[in-house]
Amino acid sequence: GARTHLSCRERGRLLLIPLADILYLRADLKYVAARTLAREYLLDESLTHLETEFSARFIRVHRSALVARDAIAGFEKSVSSVGSDGETQWQVILRGIAERLPVSRRQWPLIKSYARQGGN
Repeated sequence: GARTHLSCRERGRLLLIPLADILYLRADLKYVAARTLAREYLLDESLTHLETEFSARFIRVHRSALVARDAIAGFEKSVSSVGSDGETQWQVILRGIAERLPVSRRQWPLIKSYARQGGN
């Protein structure tokens, strides 16, 4: 059967993180950070593997981030301070936390289509 939890090794313990609690997964050097409402956990799994295994639950918004479909509250534009052109970039608004995640230009057409379908 499909996994319902991801595991995190931390200070000599093995913690089980319910998949339903994870808001997003973000690649962070050689680890993947799993963010819940309460905190962040470091996983020893690849983002690509997690995307393949849990494609029904998570959607890729950036090469380094997957967001839980039911954690998406909406999208907003932000003006990038990088570069002199003031490029506009979309960000994901997440339920329950103030943090925003960037949406890459490459992923925006897919994300926009997903949003138009009402998140289905």
